[in-house]
Amino acid sequence: MGELRRVGSVSELRRGKPLAAEVSGRRVAIFSVGDAIVATAGKCPHAGGPLHEGEIDGTTLSCPWHGWSYDLQTGACEEDPETQLEMFEVHVDGDEIFVRI
Repeated sequence: MGELRRVGSVSELRRGKPLAAEVSGRRVAIFSVGDAIVATAGKCPHAGGPLHEGEIDGTTLSCPWHGWSYDLQTGACEEDPETQLEMFEVHVDGDEIFVRI
């Protein structure tokens, strides 16, 4: 299992904009969803759109390119049940956010 990598701070994320980071050579998108912090693959599995630029409605993330929607709790895709958004383990230490890939 990979090591934890710092991707940003809770205070940055709470300002209302998702974070984008690179962890172990992979793009990652970090979101604040209610009281939880969620990390996903940074590229949409449908066509590679930048997910950190997507719109969030409750726990649903919509890709900015084609509008495909993903549940940020499960990674499930509304448009194609066979497509899954990759989710990553998140740890918060004080104000620091860490992700494990």
